[in-house]
Amino acid sequence: MVKVIVIDKGGNVKCSSIKNFDIELLHKKCNLKNKEHFEKRTSWKFDTDHNVTLFSKDNGRANSENKYDLPPPVDDKLYFGNMILVKHTDKVLKNDNVVNLTVEDWDNLYEKLFGGFEDLEQEDSYSDEEEIPEHLQTKEGYSKEGGFIVSDDEEDEEYIPEKEEEEEEAHSSTDDAEEEDIMGKESDIEAEEEEEDEDEESDEDDYESDLGSELSEESYIDSD
Repeated sequence: MVKVIVIDKGGNVKCSSIKNFDIELLHKKCNLKNKEHFEKRTSWKFDTDHNVTLFSKDNGRANSENKYDLPPPVDDKLYFGNMILVKHTDKVLKNDNVVNLTVEDWDNLYEKLFGGFEDLEQEDSYSDEEEIPEHLQTKEGYSKEGGFIVSDDEEDEEYIPEKEEEEEEAHSSTDDAEEEDIMGKESDIEAEEEEEDEDEESDEDDYESDLGSELSEESYIDSD
């Protein structure tokens, strides 16, 4: 019994066992009725002693396309139904040189064939721990190279509107002072007008008093 990898049309990878391995009967392991359009497509070198060979069907009905992303050189090819992967010794696959192929084996080869996958978490960890030279650090310890962090000093230097605010405040104070001066002048004018009115009333009282005195003198003369 030998283990092979079967990839269904949905792209799912699973390990399957074949009791009596026969290259001519591999299509049945893929649930195909006959060998029509089913054959070897390519082989990948697994290590110095082993290879992995792909068998698939390159013709089929619509909606039966296999969705699995295969490595180069068949990454741009379209296959139908299930596919099968067989691991073997020697360069050419034979019924007597087949060995077990596990999902883990295929995953390792798959990653290698695609040039390896970047470990994003490891990159993030490295960038977090990366030391920043002192001359490139802000007061808070951030890097000046990124262009996103602005130090307090730089922010204060770039923030100019204080003069405008002071001018507005000074202008407002001047307006208030002018209003107070105007109100003060109006008050002075009102006070002067009141004093003039009082003087006029006083003059009228004096005039009436003098007139009364003259009338009294005339009455006195008449009585004589």
